[in-house]
Amino acid sequence: MLLVVRNTILIGLAAFGYVALWKFASDNGTFASMQEWSSQNRLPGTGEAYATEFTRWHWLDEFLRGLVTFFWPMVNGTRPGSSLMCFYFAGQGIVAWILTALEGQRKLNKDNWRIVSLTTAYGLLFQGLGIGIVGPIFFAFSPLGDRSTSSVLFQHKTDVDAMIPATIGGIIIPTILMSLHAPMTVSLEQKVDLIRLWQFFPLLFRCVQRIWSSFFLVRLNTYRDELAEKSSRNQRQALRRVYIFGLCCAAIPHFGTIAVSMVSLLFPTFFAHDIPAQFHPANLFVPVSPFSGKQAGTVSEGAHWFLQWDMTIMFLTYLVWAYFAVVKVIYPKSGIFSTSLLLHLAGWSLFFGPMGAALLAIWERDDIIFEAEEQKIKSRKVSADEFASLSQAADKSS
Repeated sequence: MLLVVRNTILIGLAAFGYVALWKFASDNGTFASMQEWSSQNRLPGTGEAYATEFTRWHWLDEFLRGLVTFFWPMVNGTRPGSSLMCFYFAGQGIVAWILTALEGQRKLNKDNWRIVSLTTAYGLLFQGLGIGIVGPIFFAFSPLGDRSTSSVLFQHKTDVDAMIPATIGGIIIPTILMSLHAPMTVSLEQKVDLIRLWQFFPLLFRCVQRIWSSFFLVRLNTYRDELAEKSSRNQRQALRRVYIFGLCCAAIPHFGTIAVSMVSLLFPTFFAHDIPAQFHPANLFVPVSPFSGKQAGTVSEGAHWFLQWDMTIMFLTYLVWAYFAVVKVIYPKSGIFSTSLLLHLAGWSLFFGPMGAALLAIWERDDIIFEAEEQKIKSRKVSADEFASLSQAADKSS
């Protein structure tokens, strides 16, 4: 029943995602405006020409040209409100990717070649289509899991250890480089290439993770090392480091964005005349209704609306996924509706953002399952020791 309800909600979110992202962007003129700028090989708003060749594959370069047209006004500094919103989106999105990568690499999913384990392909798809469409469909294939340790264990602890360097090298650094100012810090062509490179962050993440984990895997020389890699206690400690790192990635942009937005709201004279309106919470976090009939005056305005809906549906997707993954393990007697879990998610969202809330919920679930597994191991050891003591006593008496 839980699985049916969860998947119904997720498929509904995917359908709404198509309406809020692609249909709305088509109806409000964003795609038409993007096509006009792309056909001229010029950047929207600023009008500079740029080289269109990047990969030497014509079809891929054409696709990347559309993405450059879309993202350019978000990161070139001409629209501060959009840049601030993207800063918030980036912090929350990093956590979304960490949760996705972890879920895909759990032993339960990899051993069965589930779709949810194909995280790199998923990442490239949502870069092209929007996480608001691809995300709900992807998580509809995720198992709910239970108190069995197989639902949280990984094949090797090194896969978890590689998460932090892979996130830094494959996501955070490319995001920072893409945001550098042109032409003061990088040239215009370099910035365009960095925007193109950022589109491949799921592939960059996987490459860094693979290199890092492979380096440490070749150092496992003994059977004892293999057991340590698969130890639930060691994996739990490694996961804890990743979760703390992810929580920082969510919390810092969350607090920073909220602080800047509230300062602009309370003390508008600190900013230039048009900045307070751009930094207003409604402009940052409340998307325009896809049924409003509003028209985007520029590519930047349409891209802003698109990313707002993409971010909003991402939040809903991961919160729904986390809710149903946790309610079955921690609140099994609650059935479908758990007021306690909903209040926890709401409170965590206020402090760490929606993705921080999803991360904390999954962290709590993992800790409970690992704790249960460690207790089983301790019980088996005690039983083995008692059996050995009885055997020794029997030998002595005989």
